[in-house]
Order: sequence, then structure tokens, then C-alpha cells
Amino acid sequence: MNLNTRRVVGILLVIFGVFFLLDKLEILEFSPLFTGWWTLFLIIPAILSMGKNGVNVGNAILLAIGVFFLLEERGWNIRGFFVPSVLILFGIVLVLNKKN
Repeated sequence: MNLNTRRVVGILLVIFGVFFLLDKLEILEFSPLFTGWWTLFLIIPAILSMGKNGVNVGNAILLAIGVFFLLEERGWNIRGFFVPSVLILFGIVLVLNKKN
């Protein structure tokens, strides 16, 4: 990340942080575009990383965490699906794994 990009990202983070702080202090009501919008700070970098570097464990985990939080913020009870999903994925990996 070059210096100008870092500065822009840093300034945006400070601005959003100030708005969140003012909202928590009940000085200013800060209502973002949609519930859970902050999860895009996890989802977008993960997708960009996948496009640039290919899919790897790190960006896949970041994307999964971002989607998990987004669905939780949107009112989905995703926690109830977590364990069954992990079991299914683990089973698929075992079945499709070509190593003996």
C-alpha cells in the first residue's frame, strides 16, 4: 500500500471512529446505510485479496468471519448453523481428499 492510499484509509478510519464515538456518547446519532455495514471492512479486503493473490486460508477465513458477522447483524441466527456446517465441510474434505 503506497503512502497516499495509507493516508486516505487512515483518515477514513479516524472519521468513522469519531462518528461511532459520538454515537456511543449520544452526542450525535450515526445511522449507517444498513445494519452491519461495518462488516464490509472485513469482506471487501478478503475479496480483493482473493482476486489479487488467489484463494488461501487467510483470506477465506477473513471472508467467512465477515459474512458471519454480517448475517448476525442482519438478524440471522447463524450460530445455530455453525456446528452442522463445520461437520458437513469436514466430511466433504475427507471424502474428496485425494491423499490416502
